[in-house]
Amino acid sequence: MKNKFNIWFSTVSIILILFGILYCFAGLKILPVDKSVLTDWESSIYGAIMIGWGTTLFLIGNLAFRRQDKELMKILLYGIIIWLIIEAVFSFYHRVYFNIGVDIVVAILFAYPIIKTIKLIEPKP
Repeated sequence: MKNKFNIWFSTVSIILILFGILYCFAGLKILPVDKSVLTDWESSIYGAIMIGWGTTLFLIGNLAFRRQDKELMKILLYGIIIWLIIEAVFSFYHRVYFNIGVDIVVAILFAYPIIKTIKLIEPKP
């Protein structure tokens, strides 16, 4: 059961990396946002950040799930939630409302396997 959640978390991390690659090459202009405020350079930087963040989540997530490390999983969870709250606040500020929904879905996709696994881990004596 715990392995299923590791696969889930890894898959979501890989999807994040793939979207980063897409944004690097196709740009953020493929999204329903004001095209006049986006430059190709900004899209590439955003994509590179997504690739790096997705890779970090993939590597650390695999380590946390493999070790069944509750503390590391909680740190991952807090980092993911803080990232998405800040992103949602700025999406709201810049009136990119659809991204708030994306942030909520991404939060659920990353948080669910972590929370379920934390609950399954036996307490250490």
